[in-house]
Amino acid sequence: MHSIHLHDVHLPKGPNLFALSVGEVVWFSLAIVFFLLSWFIGGDDFEASIGGNLGLAGLVAGLVVGAILCAITKPEK
Repeated sequence: MHSIHLHDVHLPKGPNLFALSVGEVVWFSLAIVFFLLSWFIGGDDFEASIGGNLGLAGLVAGLVVGAILCAITKPEK
């Protein structure tokens, strides 16, 4: 069985994929802001109705994935 080396893994790079990654970071950031704002205004009972801690963890995970994709797909100059 062959071992996998990181230089053997090819990831697509380009301005379209980078723009998509930046868009993901922007939208997830906005979603987190509105989630926290609605939690602050609506209280703990409302927070449970919009996904609770699991929903917040999903939004944060999406933000982290987007930031990683931004770093990976950044076009070289």
